[in-house]
Amino acid sequence: MASTTCPFCQSYSHFTLRWGSLTRSGGRVQFAATCDQCSEPSTGDATLFPPNGIEGQDITWVNRALTSVRDEDIDWWPRVGVSPDVSDVPESIARAAREAYSSRSVGNHMAAVLMARTVVEATAKAKGIDRGTLAVKIDAMRDAGLIRPAIAELAHEVRFAGNDMAHGDIDVPIDDTDSEEILALMAEVLSEVFQGPARVARVKAKRQAK
Repeated sequence: MASTTCPFCQSYSHFTLRWGSLTRSGGRVQFAATCDQCSEPSTGDATLFPPNGIEGQDITWVNRALTSVRDEDIDWWPRVGVSPDVSDVPESIARAAREAYSSRSVGNHMAAVLMARTVVEATAKAKGIDRGTLAVKIDAMRDAGLIRPAIAELAHEVRFAGNDMAHGDIDVPIDDTDSEEILALMAEVLSEVFQGPARVARVKAKRQAK
């Protein structure tokens, strides 16, 4: 049986199969399973390549079918958002960044872009730049030497995308590639303002301690 991050206890856990069904001549498997850590139930869905030609609700066959499916190819419900570690960043900003990543991981791309915009503005405020629009704040970070001009351009692109979401301009959908690109730009801003200087400080402290 498969393993995944449980949406209830947040543990990466093995799940025990409780019910399952093979449909479409064995091309699709649907199942219900419980977390081995907290016993809460989740459901899953996967496509088999190639189909095994079997239909029905025989739990033994379902278990056998699931052994041929990679964990990452199973769609689980409830879905769990995942985020990379966001280190060397003030916790409130790191929390917002993790929420942006988590939103994208479950397909909430507009929410991801909106949170990326929030992260850029919160970054400016964390550096004492709290007056004016976000455009003014970004330019102020550039003028203060907190970010290079190229990074300011990246930050403005995050602003443009986030402004569309914030102001209701949502006729053109945001897809996975769009949100991936915007979050990559957000990450560049965080690296420039917080993470890069923190890495330099650690290397310098290590050198001076020798």
